[in-house]
Amino acid sequence: MKKQNSLNFENYFSVLNLGIFVVFILVPLVFIGLKFGKLGYTFTKILPRSSYEVILNIDAEGFGDNLKISTFLPATDDRQKIFNESGTSGTLDFTIEMSENGRIANWKSNQSNNKETISYNFTFIGQALKYNLDTNTLVSGVYPPGISTYLEATENIQVNHPIIDEKFRQYIPETNNVYSILQSIYNYTTSLNPRPFKGLTDAVTAAKLDEASCNGKSRLFVALSRKAKIPARLVGGLILDPGTKKTSHQWVEVFINGYWIPFDALNKHFAYLPSNYLKLYINDNYLFSHSSNINFNYSYTIKERMVANPGFITELKDTPFNAYDVWQAFEKMGIPLGLLKIILMLPLGALIVAIFRNVIGIQTFGIFLPALIAIASRETGLLYGIIGFMLIIGVVGMLHFPLERLGLLYVPKMAIQLIMVVFMFLFTAIIAMKIGLYKLSYVTLFPIVILTVTAERFGRKVSEEGLKDSLILLFHTLIVSVCAYFVMNSATMEALFLAFPELFLVILGINLWLGRWIGIRLIEYRRFKWLILSK
Repeated sequence: MKKQNSLNFENYFSVLNLGIFVVFILVPLVFIGLKFGKLGYTFTKILPRSSYEVILNIDAEGFGDNLKISTFLPATDDRQKIFNESGTSGTLDFTIEMSENGRIANWKSNQSNNKETISYNFTFIGQALKYNLDTNTLVSGVYPPGISTYLEATENIQVNHPIIDEKFRQYIPETNNVYSILQSIYNYTTSLNPRPFKGLTDAVTAAKLDEASCNGKSRLFVALSRKAKIPARLVGGLILDPGTKKTSHQWVEVFINGYWIPFDALNKHFAYLPSNYLKLYINDNYLFSHSSNINFNYSYTIKERMVANPGFITELKDTPFNAYDVWQAFEKMGIPLGLLKIILMLPLGALIVAIFRNVIGIQTFGIFLPALIAIASRETGLLYGIIGFMLIIGVVGMLHFPLERLGLLYVPKMAIQLIMVVFMFLFTAIIAMKIGLYKLSYVTLFPIVILTVTAERFGRKVSEEGLKDSLILLFHTLIVSVCAYFVMNSATMEALFLAFPELFLVILGINLWLGRWIGIRLIEYRRFKWLILSK
């Protein structure tokens, strides 16, 4: 009878395991397979892309006369997307105008005696372009209206100069084949010795010196193309590499069969433009112009991060079973989309904590505190998040001892510690701003109530079990927080859960299995090694 009951018990759990597998694992995988097979989902579309946060900082000081600063701003087109634009202008009047060369920002003031600080921020997502040129295309003598302008000589693109004639005869074959001509121009201009940017270099100077920076090589490329009756123009912008820089970049676009095809002689890109090239203007222009009688300085700060493909997010509206409607609802209500990302990733963070506690055997302060620390560290960054967490827990946790000696009731004691947590937040934010650690100031985003309870638990554990055990538990909490941070801040995970909400069922199924975990935890294998080996 006892054996029969045991078999029934085992059969019950076998059926339950099968049910969990079918409902929470197999069904979601079937839906995901249908999306790939029937709805046109591809990993190329789903996987995240690099985005760049670009911050332009300008410092200017006038001396009583009119002050004017102008620069080109990026515009959205088929290749690059610009969003999250914002900025500050100080006491200056700010306007944006459209010109044939691009968007122009103007900052103006009459009789300025002030030190002005200007900032302009935006986020950029670019797409790499690669063209396969038709090797049979011939030079055309007829072009659409406005294109013939790009055959003319200019002050710095001296198409008809004798030196340009000489280089053209020396390096460019006598042919009407566009591909052959451009390949020859490309080979010649890329062979010039590169040199650091030290100011404007015209086409003739580049040809004379056999060396040039990006602007000299590009002007020479354009001059030779125009000499061959192929329309070409300069393009100016930035190469977005993380860091702070002042150097801009120029490359070339050549008009072929109705398309402007990119070439970069300095970085050796033939009919190709990398995804981190930010286009700011066309034609031969200066990136900045300003009044002559002012102090002027500028820099670009560039930060790279992975984000969900915005084009694919838009495509989701035409497919069933995705989180696009929720995304749209958040946008319409004005709720930050970062909150939606937190909501999407929180179950995954909770799963990470469950695996560490139930399978690996690492205990933490609080059940989901590591996941909350990981969320709060999205803005601060992992390093500053850990520093802020340790600082607040340590200082407020030590407050437990004097409050314990006073014999206070639990609720008033927690209220006092809550006040101390708020005070530490404000103090940390102020100090961080003063010393320039702006990310550390985001520690105020940490969950105040959770930190208060954790600080109280830390102090109590120190008094009951000693400092060593308390620090070990705190260290374990940080280990789990770090793992949760990397998983929850993965743009790949965000994209997957946005495209496949069915994955929440998978997480639910895994948690059901973890809830029935009765096996030995991984860190206990060492403890019970003698028992396992004896069997």
